[in-house]
This record gives sequence, structure tokens and C-alpha cells, in this order.
Amino acid sequence: MALLFLLGMSFVMLRGRRQAAVNAILATAAFLPLGQQIVLFGLHLQFFRILMIVGLARLFISGEARGVRFNRLDKLVIAWAIVGFVCGLIRKPEAWMDADCLGALCNSLGIYFLFRFLIRHTDEVIAHLRLLVWAAIIIGLAMSYEWITHKNLFHIFGGVPEFVGERDGRFRCQGPFRHPILAGTFAATLIPLMIGLWLQGGRNRWFSLLGIISAAFSTVVAASSGALLTCVAAMMGFGLWPMRDRMRFFRRGIVVSIIGLALVMKVPVYYLIAKVSDILGGTGWHRSYLIDQTIEHFGQWWLIGTSYTANWAPAGEVLAIDPNNMDITNHYIVQGVHGGVLGLGLFIAIIVTCFQVIGHAWRGGEELFLKPLLLWALGVCLACHCTAFISISYFDQIQVFWLWLLAVFAVIMSAAEQEVASDSLVQTVANAVDEGIPAAKDCSMMPPALGGKSV
Repeated sequence: MALLFLLGMSFVMLRGRRQAAVNAILATAAFLPLGQQIVLFGLHLQFFRILMIVGLARLFISGEARGVRFNRLDKLVIAWAIVGFVCGLIRKPEAWMDADCLGALCNSLGIYFLFRFLIRHTDEVIAHLRLLVWAAIIIGLAMSYEWITHKNLFHIFGGVPEFVGERDGRFRCQGPFRHPILAGTFAATLIPLMIGLWLQGGRNRWFSLLGIISAAFSTVVAASSGALLTCVAAMMGFGLWPMRDRMRFFRRGIVVSIIGLALVMKVPVYYLIAKVSDILGGTGWHRSYLIDQTIEHFGQWWLIGTSYTANWAPAGEVLAIDPNNMDITNHYIVQGVHGGVLGLGLFIAIIVTCFQVIGHAWRGGEELFLKPLLLWALGVCLACHCTAFISISYFDQIQVFWLWLLAVFAVIMSAAEQEVASDSLVQTVANAVDEGIPAAKDCSMMPPALGGKSV
């Protein structure tokens, strides 16, 4: 069944339109667990990696990558991926083909630029959101069956257990993902996107509402406090819409609040995560302790990361599959562990740039990109991922959806740059005409599709 699904998505990737090709990657990542793979000469080819190779072949054959200019966000993603690879290579040269080294480089750059070259116009994002609504509904139905029967339908594909796990008397559904937290996080980060689609009105309204309900249900049955906090972040993000013109005051208020809490609390501010966990349940203390240990062992990882974190564990707890490392359940810390301070800094720079892209786009009121509320929804989705990074590291196919979001921001940035260039060119021609300088030749050479302007 999985092989037939892969063959069908590969055909769509090769022969379908660009929108359909992007949807093929998203559907494969949504429905096929990462454990479904082919091992060839020691290389683990997960199905989404195979589809990535097919997509890159499509780009090479069709030449669809021509004409795409790299912007600042593209360059940051390239630098971040290369720094992680080089640091891993320096730490363990003999393991350069491992998942954390060459595998991470191929996944990051391959998937990101496949999306980047296939998504050429911002209005194509609507088609992708409709596919994600379908994914939320189907996974929600499967997880409802899992919640009732305590059996995971996706186990037939491998990579996920057949029976539902339990913690503190609550069953934790996980669908096609490798951990319940990732399943809940996937659903929670979809909620703002589907709310944005719902706010567009028209035929998307009721369809998006079904997706919102399905995603909310999946978030709850995953029984993860981190996923619930991600969902709360989505609600807060939309609640800040009336303050959209005064967000600088909100950001400064957060900084002031953190400084004030640091002055009055007996423990570091990040132990508030443990306090929240006491209310909602979960292992918040572990997250707080992990941040504490990362700061304490700064000298161990700041230069090129580290391949040994067992000495960070509170009572010697390490991963069953890797006795040299404890469970790093924080995606920011993972960036430091893999790429040192430079890798972590580049990762944060990517996030900051994405927020800047959204801010510039909706403040400019460029309707040719996306409607302001949908742009805001993309920003809220980014904020949800940033919240989720505190409680989980992305180690399975959820990375595909994160890279898709980054590629969407890069497309919006390129569209904004083209619009600015078009306005500048139009103004130059207009000034030339006003001054009596012949401009017919310049007008004839002007690209007709550049921002949709005419002279």
C-alpha cells in the first residue's frame, strides 16, 4: 500500500502542475511514517526522500528552477544547513553519512529548495492549505479511531507502534508520527493556517471549519502539554490582531516582564515551564532543567556543538539508542548541540527574518501577495512552531512542514522585492518621460510580468 502510494505521488511529482507536486510532498509527509523506508547501500531512503529525489529530477529535466533569485532568507537557510554539516563532520569524521550530518544536510536543502523552486506565486499557497485541511481531517479521523480502540491504523506502514501508549492514566495517540508530542504539535501548528483559510470566506469556510475541529481534536488526544501550549499560542496570536500596529510595545512588554520576573523569582525564569507543567501535566521540569544544563555546559558545545551530552542528564538517563546523549527535547538546544553558537544564531536569524517578511508584507498592504489576515495567520503559525520548539525537537517528517513554511516566507520576500524593483523602474521611466528623455526603448525591454505594472 505504501509503495503504491509512493508510486502515485511520484507520478504526480513528475507529470503534475507545480501546485500538485508540492501537495504530493506534503501528503507523503502527512500520511507515511518516517519508518517506511528503503535501505540501499547503507543509505536510509525514507519515502519523502525518494519523492524529493524525483522532484529534483523534475526540476533538472524541466528547467523550472531557472529564473529564481536567492534572497536573504535563502542564503540564511543554506548557511545554517552547511554549518550543521561542517560541525558534524569535524566532530565525527567517520560518521559523516549519519542522519545528523549528511542526512540532515540533504533533508534541509533538498526539501527546502524543492519547495522554493516549485512555489513561484503566493496565490499557490491557498491550494497547499486546502491539502493540509484534508490531511488534518483524515489524520483526525484516524486518531479518533486510535483514541476509541487504542490501536494505531498507521502501524501497517511501520515506524509507529500498533497499540497506543499511556502516561498518567491517559492514552496518547500519535497517528503517523513517531511521538505523540509531534502528532499534537503538527495538528496545533495547522490550526492558525486553517483559521486563516476560514477567514478568507467563500467555499473554503465550512471546509476549513472541519479542518480546525479535526486539528483541535488531534491536539487534545495526543495528551501533550507542549502541543496544548502551542494551541494556546495560536489563540493568543490571533488575539493580538487588533494590536498589529503596536506590536513593538508588545515585544518590549515581554522583555520588561522577563526582566521583572528574573528580579523577583528565586529560580531562573525558564523554570516557569516547570510551573506550567505542574498545572497542565507533562515533563516541564525536564525542559527547564535542560536549558539550565545547556547554559552550565556552554563551554562544551559553543564552538562546533557536541556529540556527548550524557553528563547533562540529571540521574544518568540517556537515550536507549544512544548512550552518549540524553533526550534533548528542545529544538533550539538541538541547533546548538549540532552547530554550536553559529548554528543556533543562524537558526534564530531565519526565524527573525521570517517575522520581518510578514510584518513588511501586511504593513505594505500588498494584496497581490496574500490577504492581510492570511499573512497574519502565517505569522501566527511561525509563532506556534517557535513555541513548540521549547518542548520538542523535530526529528521526523514534521520537518517537511517546517521547511514548507520557510519556503513560503521566501516566496513572499521575493515577491516583495520584485514589487519594489518594479515600482522603482516605473518611477525611473516616468521621471525620464517628465524630463523629455526618450524612454520607448527602456519600456520595450521592461519585463511585462514584473509586478504586473504597465507603462
